[in-house]
Parts: sequence; C-alpha cells; structure tokens
Amino acid sequence: MGWRGAICGCATLLLLSVPAHALVAVIGAGMAHDCFIAAKAGVDPRHGIAICDMALAEEALDRHARAGTYVNRAVMKMALGHVDDAMSDYNAGLALFPDLGDGYVDRGAALIAQKHYDQALTDINRGIGLGQTYEEVGYYNRAVAEFFLGRIAESYRDYKKALEIAPDFGPAREQLKNFVVTRRPVSQ
Repeated sequence: MGWRGAICGCATLLLLSVPAHALVAVIGAGMAHDCFIAAKAGVDPRHGIAICDMALAEEALDRHARAGTYVNRAVMKMALGHVDDAMSDYNAGLALFPDLGDGYVDRGAALIAQKHYDQALTDINRGIGLGQTYEEVGYYNRAVAEFFLGRIAESYRDYKKALEIAPDFGPAREQLKNFVVTRRPVSQ
C-alpha cells in the first residue's frame, strides 16, 4: 500500500483570501512616477488617484507609462472598493499595452473581487506568462482564484511558489497556515 499526500484548505481561508496587486513601475521624475509611488504606498488612495489623473491629463507619456498609470490608478480605485471603475482603468491600460503582465495580474484581482474566478485565472495566467514586476503576486493571486474554484492542491502549490519567490511575502505565509497536509494510504 502506498501513500498519497492530501491537502485541505480550511474554511477560514475563504475569509482571508484577498488578492494582492502587482503595480506597474513607472520610472522618472514626473507625476506618473508619483502615481506609481502612491499606489505602492497604499496610504491615501484618493490623493493618489488625483495624482494619476493629473499625470494622464498633463504629461506626455509613452504607451507603457500611460498604460502603467491606468493600472496603478486602478489599484487605488480597488483599495476604495470601486471595482467597476478599476476594471475600466485596467482595460484602458491593457488596450494601450497588451503585453503588460502586471495589468493582467491586477485585473485578475478585480475579477476575483467580482467572483469571476475562471476569468481571473485566465488573466492571471496570462500575466504570469508575460512576466511582472512582483512575480510573487501573480502566484498568490492565482492561488486565491484556484482556491475559490475548488482547486485546493493547486492553490496550496501556488502559495508555496509565491513564498519561494519572496520568502518575506506575508500574505502567502498567512494563507499557508490555513492548509493541513496529510498523508493517506492509496490502495494498489
């Protein structure tokens, strides 16, 4: 008789699984960079959104920086619970720069908030495939979507992968506390 590992995601995970945001790094000294810093800090989303609005209205941005500014503004809209407005910004950013991995990972987070887990998984997988600034966030968000789709073992593996990439990534570490890994016999 052999043994097979079983992974159980405890019910408390449902209450704790909140997607994270990847953000888009915008380099430079202008308002688009300030928008990125505001989104990264996450302290005052209303003020950050105003900075992003000014950057989009007043700065001559290349396609990548403009797309990143839309995505970063969307992250702050998500923080305020304005999911539909955030989705508009994610869509605008990705329309401008379709190879923006961070945008897909972040739009996946919004889709999780809307309980569209299959669509979220599609976006997050695309974002992971394209590469993103904060790789651990892609795996973390994919784990959240997988959990809600009932793919517990895959969710566990992706939380572990997020922690492997960034050992100090607290959200993944916290989620892993909600799993119990057991061994059970497998009949042959």
